[in-house]
Amino acid sequence: MNIEKSAHGIDKQWVVLNDLASLLLRQGKDVPEEVFSRLRVAKGIISYYLLDEHAPFSILLKANNELSKVQSILFPLCERDVAEEYLEKLNKAITGELDVDFPLDRNFFDREIRKRDNIQSIRIRLDGELPPEILSKLSEGYGVIFQYSEELDNCIVIQGEENRVKNALKNFSTLWRFLKDSD
Repeated sequence: MNIEKSAHGIDKQWVVLNDLASLLLRQGKDVPEEVFSRLRVAKGIISYYLLDEHAPFSILLKANNELSKVQSILFPLCERDVAEEYLEKLNKAITGELDVDFPLDRNFFDREIRKRDNIQSIRIRLDGELPPEILSKLSEGYGVIFQYSEELDNCIVIQGEENRVKNALKNFSTLWRFLKDSD
């Protein structure tokens, strides 16, 4: 998957602060668990923003707030030369001059269920294949869209109004077991 969406340097700031936290730990500093908790939250938000085409820009502000709190905890733990080095790296991350890769969290559990207003999309992994005609009949029968995923092999996407998707998913699981057992 080619990501064209930009996190406007917030992803690179995360990399810098994560590296700084690791360095301080290796130096024997007492880095509070709150730092790692906030880094995990920020990483999840940034990953969500980059992977979900419908994620609003405003969500990045939450990640930025988490990273600001991490900075306020980490920099007082640093020796002067380390603080200067990492402040320079942060500045380069913000201006786009730092060439580091954000470890994009492609946790498919988070991406499998997307909800937008009352529309829900659920991706289901299959260990077999269903003919398109069955998907079409399921779509008509439940009033939702059943289709193969464009992003992952052996996955079906069910999309539609939330209650209809839940009903279709429940009944589809029974149907899938039946079809699988009859092979």
